[in-house]
Amino acid sequence: FLNKDQFKQFKELELDPASKEYIYRDMFMFSVFAGGLRFSDVISLKWSHYKKEQRISKVIRKTGRLHQLRIADDAVSILNRYKKKGQKENDFVFPLIEDPAFFDENVEYQYRMIENNISLCGQKFRKIGKDMKLPFTLSFHLSRHTFATNALNNGMRIEFVSKLLDHADISTTQIYAKV
Repeated sequence: FLNKDQFKQFKELELDPASKEYIYRDMFMFSVFAGGLRFSDVISLKWSHYKKEQRISKVIRKTGRLHQLRIADDAVSILNRYKKKGQKENDFVFPLIEDPAFFDENVEYQYRMIENNISLCGQKFRKIGKDMKLPFTLSFHLSRHTFATNALNNGMRIEFVSKLLDHADISTTQIYAKV
């Protein structure tokens, strides 16, 4: 997980706002501020999943379960950076899916787009992690560990953290819990 200093350093990196690295970093930070959502759920997040009162309501790709959660103000700020005039409810929040209409109707294309982006994100994050001189490999998955560790350190009960992470077994959450 990223500790507070590492997270601050990561957040403050100067990146080109038009680059994929910038979007991947925003997705990572969004995940930390939005219950540790997985990469596949963040990249496929649509405006229709974002409800009033700062809530996300989305079927989780891995488990197929409906996930509803309230997101932090920091997550809302990230969403607001991507909100464009004339935005449609069915548009993806993070502009990484090359053919959104085809993504919705073709499972193979969904898989390929997610895999290509997670691979590219991993390459970018490994380089960023080395540049930051982190003692571990930086990956998107660390957003889930960062969320869980921060939540537990801030007094959230492990049962609630487990539910937010959509874990079927609390023992899985205990692996994430670096308290």
